[in-house]
Amino acid sequence: MEKNKINQEHADNGENLVQKGSNLASLLESSYLVMALDGTIIEANGAAHHLLGLTKEDLLGHIFFDRWAVPNMGSALVNQVISERLVRGFIADMKRPNGETFIASINAQLVIDQQDYSKVIECLVLDITEGQKQQDDFAETLRTMTGGIAHVINNQMASVVGTADLVKMELADRPELAAKLDRISKSGLQASDVAHNLVDFADTSDNVVMGEVYLKDVVFAVAKHYKNNLESSAPRKLSINIGPKLHRIFANEEVLIKMLQRLLDNAIDATTAQGVIIISCKNVTLMHNRTGLNKNYVLLAVEDHGHGMDQETQHHIFEPFFSTRFAGRGMSLAQVLKTIKKYHGQIRVKTGVGKGSIFKIYFPVMA
Repeated sequence: MEKNKINQEHADNGENLVQKGSNLASLLESSYLVMALDGTIIEANGAAHHLLGLTKEDLLGHIFFDRWAVPNMGSALVNQVISERLVRGFIADMKRPNGETFIASINAQLVIDQQDYSKVIECLVLDITEGQKQQDDFAETLRTMTGGIAHVINNQMASVVGTADLVKMELADRPELAAKLDRISKSGLQASDVAHNLVDFADTSDNVVMGEVYLKDVVFAVAKHYKNNLESSAPRKLSINIGPKLHRIFANEEVLIKMLQRLLDNAIDATTAQGVIIISCKNVTLMHNRTGLNKNYVLLAVEDHGHGMDQETQHHIFEPFFSTRFAGRGMSLAQVLKTIKKYHGQIRVKTGVGKGSIFKIYFPVMA
């Protein structure tokens, strides 16, 4: 009898915990909701009803993904939550039934029932439209400033390079001075290149068209660019390995082409003439170390058999303007990392002095 009493107390405590959780959710200023992995809303508080513009009767049983303004973003959130268990600051454009749109920041976590292993996702949704507008205004100011700086630098460097070339023509009989003028011209062109890279890095605009992308198309576009523009000046043994039936990813193809070009340029710099560079692409599955859950990715790898990097260099390769070649360059890998983060990917680098380098990039598969 005493045992039955204890069991009943445990049952009552469980019900009390559920009730307390529901009460706490109702007091939150942020919108709180619980959804199944297919997006069906199971529970929501009053703030969620207000934010999404739906009554509780309309909200429960509704597919949360119908609120997304951009297709496939809902499934992208689910994929990330399943992979990482906890996701903070997931940004998405959402819409209300009246067509009004707003920018939402979502914190989400995967909850697994230890008895039947069923899974749901708890979300806190915050309207950050005003804050995002201020951030966009600042970003636009930053872009304007960097664009102005780049314009001034380009004009000045054009004058420097042009003058150096003219003086070089007048000093055709002085080869020792001509060599120094060549260095001036080269430095001027490098400074101009840095200015353009600075503008690209400061650009936080998100007005590119997103859609399904096959990385095979990206790889062959970059290989064609290399053959047409670099093969004669930077001859390397370029090998392409593409796995079968590649999955699609959600991204912008032109942005990925620029990213892969930067990785290829980096590999060219790390190798000598006729050095080996391998670009490969295949489907992979990674298991999250903490949750034990699997997630599908498309792997894009760039491998070179060049000089490799020591540990000190490895610690800085993604920092803007870090370079082992000359001061002021080194924007390419910073741009690569920016693109990977934008598309919720991962990057792993394996390298060593005299052992070459391999950059492995994992992009989540498009649902």
